[in-house]
Amino acid sequence: MAETPTALEATGPAAERRVFGWTAAPWVLYAVTFGLALLRLLYLAQLSPFTLTEDEAHYWDWSRSLDWSYYSKGPGVAWTIAASTSLFGDTEFGVRAPATVFCAIGAFAVGLLAQNIFRDRRMAVLAALAYQSMPGTIVTALLMTIDGPYLACWAIACLAGWLALGRGSRLAWPALGLALSAGFLFKYTMALLIPGLILFVIIRRRSLRVAGPLWVVLGVVFALLGFVPIVLWNADHDWATARHLLGHLGVAGGDVARNRKPGWDYEPMWTLEYLLLCFAVAGGVFLLAMQALRNFRIASRERPGQWAQAGPVFLYCCAAPVAILYFLVTFFTRVEANWALASFISLAPVCAWAAVDGFSRNDGGVKFVWNLAMYTLVLLTAAPVIVGFGGRVFEGVGIPTMRVSGARDLATQAAAEAEVLREQTGLEPFYMTVHYGRASLLSFYLPGHPRVYAVSSHMGDGRRSQFDVWEDTDVTRAEVNERLRGRPAVLFGGWNADWRIAFDEVEDIGALPAEPKEDRSTWHGSGYHGFPGHSP
Repeated sequence: MAETPTALEATGPAAERRVFGWTAAPWVLYAVTFGLALLRLLYLAQLSPFTLTEDEAHYWDWSRSLDWSYYSKGPGVAWTIAASTSLFGDTEFGVRAPATVFCAIGAFAVGLLAQNIFRDRRMAVLAALAYQSMPGTIVTALLMTIDGPYLACWAIACLAGWLALGRGSRLAWPALGLALSAGFLFKYTMALLIPGLILFVIIRRRSLRVAGPLWVVLGVVFALLGFVPIVLWNADHDWATARHLLGHLGVAGGDVARNRKPGWDYEPMWTLEYLLLCFAVAGGVFLLAMQALRNFRIASRERPGQWAQAGPVFLYCCAAPVAILYFLVTFFTRVEANWALASFISLAPVCAWAAVDGFSRNDGGVKFVWNLAMYTLVLLTAAPVIVGFGGRVFEGVGIPTMRVSGARDLATQAAAEAEVLREQTGLEPFYMTVHYGRASLLSFYLPGHPRVYAVSSHMGDGRRSQFDVWEDTDVTRAEVNERLRGRPAVLFGGWNADWRIAFDEVEDIGALPAEPKEDRSTWHGSGYHGFPGHSP
C-alpha cells in the first residue's frame, strides 16, 4: 500500500525514525504476530508445565457434549476446543493451541486496522505490538478461555467496520456481520460493538461513505446468525443463560440469591477497583490511549478538516460502550478484570499513533509508557518459558502456584482414594464435587476421562451450572440416581452436613497432598441415596 501522508502521521526528527524505522518493512507485521504465535505453540507443545485451569477444563468438558449453547456461555469455545482436540487429542496442547492462534489473528487484524486508518505501515506493527503487550491478551494467548477468540473477533469486526463505514467497502459489510456473529458465539458482550458503530455513524453521518443498502442488509443478516443457536437453546432450557447472567450481577431474577442490603447497595471501592483493573489488564495501552485522546484534540485544532481524524473517532466510539457499561456496573456490583478488555483492543491503533507522535516530539511521558508496554510484553512472554524450562529440568521445582500445576497429581491421588473405596466395598466408586470447575478438572486428568458430578446447586450458594442441564449429570433425574444408588464416592469440598444429605456415611479424610486450595477437605462417601427433590 502506498504511503500517504495524513494529518495524524508523525514524520518527525531522526529520533523517531531511528526507534521505529525497522517497523516499516512489510514482513515485520507477520513476524510480530504469527512468528510469535509459532514460538508460543512450540512452548505449549514442548515446555509448558502448567496443567489446565478450571475454566479451561470446564470448556473442554463442554466440547465432549457439543450443543447449540451452554448454561453460562455460547457454543463457540466448545466448538473450537472440539475441533482442536480432534486434531491433537485430549491434551493440554489440544485444548490451548487455539488460544495462541486467536491471539495472533487479533493482533494481525489490529495491525491492518491501524494501517488502514493512518496509512502508515509502521502503525500496523506498533498496533500489533500494543495488542500483544497487554497483560490480559498475553494471558489469553496461553490459556484457552472465551476471551482470546472473542477479542480476535472484536478486532476483525473493528477492521471490517472501518472499511465499511470509513472506506465504503461493500464486502466489508458481510465480513462485519460474520465477525459479530462469531464473536457473539464466544461472548455476549460482542453485541456492545454495535452501539459503538452506531455512535460513529451519528457523529460522522455527513462524511460517511457507505455501500448500497443491499450490502448493509446482508451484513445485518449475517450478524443475526450468531444469535440463532443461543436463542433456540435457551428457549428450550427456560432461558437459563439469562438467569445466570442476572445472578452474576446479583440482581433479581438471577439463578442464585444474593444477600443484599435493602435499597441501593454501593461500595465506592468497586469503581476504584475497576479503574485499577483496567490498568492491570491493559498495561501501557491504558495510559497511552488516554494520552492519545489529548494529543488528537491538539492535532485536530492545528490541522482541521483532514479525513484521517475520522479514524480515531471510530476507534474511541468502538471502545466506549464496553468501558462505559462496566463503569456503570461498578455502581451495583464488582466487575472482573477481563470484562472491559475489548475496549482496549479498539484502542491499540491509537496507541501506535501516540507512540510515534510522542517519540517525534521527544515526549518523555509517552516514551516512558511505550517502553513500559514493550518491557511488559518481553517479560510476560518470557516468564512462562523460563518457568517451563525450570519445570522440565528440575521436575517441577519452582512452579509458582499449585492452581496451574497440581491437577495431574490431584487426579492421581483421587484415583488412589477411589481404589481404596473399591477394595473396601466391592463396588465401583464415582467422583463428586461442589464446584463445576473442579469436576471438569478431575475429569480431564482422571484415567479414562470419567464423568465427574458437580452439585453446587444442592449446597453452598445454590448456583446452578451446566451439570444441572446435562441429562447424565443432573442428580435430580431418577435415572442418574438409580445408576449411582448405593455406590461409594470420592467427594471434594463442602461440609459433612452437606454430603450426609445424599450419602449414608461420610468420612473426612482431609485435604489430599496436591489440593491447591486452603481449607478444602476430601471425603469418602458410602451408600449414595440421592439429593432431595430428585425426579421420581
